[in-house]
Amino acid sequence: MTGGKRAIRGLLFDKDGTLVAFNETWIPAFCEAASRVAKAAGQPDVADHLLREAGYDRSRGVFEVDSMLASGTNQDIARCWDAILAETAPADMEGLLFEVFRETSLDGLVATADMPALFHQLATAGYYLGIATNDDTELAELAAQQLGIRDHLAFVCGADGGFGGKPGPGMGEAFCRHTGLDPREVAMIGDAAADAGMARAAGFGAAIGVLTGSATRDQLAPWFDVVIDSVADLPGVLAEQGESTS
Repeated sequence: MTGGKRAIRGLLFDKDGTLVAFNETWIPAFCEAASRVAKAAGQPDVADHLLREAGYDRSRGVFEVDSMLASGTNQDIARCWDAILAETAPADMEGLLFEVFRETSLDGLVATADMPALFHQLATAGYYLGIATNDDTELAELAAQQLGIRDHLAFVCGADGGFGGKPGPGMGEAFCRHTGLDPREVAMIGDAAADAGMARAAGFGAAIGVLTGSATRDQLAPWFDVVIDSVADLPGVLAEQGESTS
């Protein structure tokens, strides 16, 4: 555990790769974004290069661990592609990315578990629930609605929400202020080192990794207290934690 031993009362979730299946949802979105940006720049053949520079090799179907596309913010991606395209870059790169991601990621959204049932179970058990994502807040809100869990969430925030992105502590600290929880009473659930980094920086009681993102168990294990297959396994892990603190 990351802080002093306390019973967990709050659960802060990453979105992509945690609640939303990463490859199924985001590979089509990233590929479409690169294609549209390259076309807007008058260089349609550069799409694969844009993807590689941001961390995804389309020819091999492989993400670099903790790459920009895997765990960065939309602003990070925009800056990267702006720098590559230089004077040919679209005038509003970030706006174009937001438009594409809104269309493609929501249309193709795939949940990693039965989210309505899981979040109903967790809320009924008395946990405070929230989302902290390096995506934009509006897209996180729309995804929560589409997943059928928005009514169970006390907090939804993206990297554009005014508290910074992960692995900085800002969104985690904001969740604690919003719920009144001690950071040691909160667990962060995510699929990338940036999620664990936020948990450490904010002083959370636990960091729980899931394998529904782009990283393997071996890649996540050094960063997280425990790694589970998916959020569907979370109730069992929390039950064990509760027994250990009783």
